[in-house]
Amino acid sequence: MLRAMKAVSLAAFLLASVALALAPAASTIYREAYPVEAVKRAALAACAETDRGFDRLIAGQRAQCYARRLQAPQTPEKVPRSEQLARAEL
Repeated sequence: MLRAMKAVSLAAFLLASVALALAPAASTIYREAYPVEAVKRAALAACAETDRGFDRLIAGQRAQCYARRLQAPQTPEKVPRSEQLARAEL
């Protein structure tokens, strides 16, 4: 009986150790799969709606989704001030 209790205690200890070791990885995956940023959240939702095979838990699929959905903001063309003034005079 004492041996069985030792085995159960050891198994419980090992299980708790594994759970504690995996907790940071699971937390990171969850944060990346369900981001706080509204733009990323919307991009993942749109990818899930359009592609039924999309899995937000897979980092590569998230990266492809962001590449397709998140566009770099358009920056206005920089025009020298002298050219702006010349255009205004016309």
